[in-house]
Amino acid sequence: MSALHLPAGTGATHHFLGTTMTVKAGTPETAGALTLIEQECPPDFATPWHVHQNDDEAFYVLSGTVQLYCGDRTWQAGPGDFVLLPRHLPHAFANRQDSPLRLLQLTWPAGFEHFAADIAGGGPDPALLAEVAARHGYQILGPPPDAIS
Repeated sequence: MSALHLPAGTGATHHFLGTTMTVKAGTPETAGALTLIEQECPPDFATPWHVHQNDDEAFYVLSGTVQLYCGDRTWQAGPGDFVLLPRHLPHAFANRQDSPLRLLQLTWPAGFEHFAADIAGGGPDPALLAEVAARHGYQILGPPPDAIS
């Protein structure tokens, strides 16, 4: 592993389930330690309920508000908030606002960037998503959670 400087606006970009993910560091840059992705989620975006089998996931919110669901907990996080979603716990997140959500997504160990690349550009095909997710150690459990008022 060597030092890395990645200027703003650079990195491999993937259009992933309606979001824009820019990989800032991944497997080669961190010797497999972690993946760091800058993500922009449009209004009304939501992930399906899912479980990470092999990695932990965390978010640092840059702008907007994210609605989070983890196990039986639900909460909102805004700019400057940090959220940890440990592996093996069912979770989902959504942008229920009318403006984009921007966050940093960290997963460790590294590898999430490969899942993002493999599913990038694909349409909303739940069967394909489940198949590709399973290959990368993610289990899709069901559709996105309903909006919470």
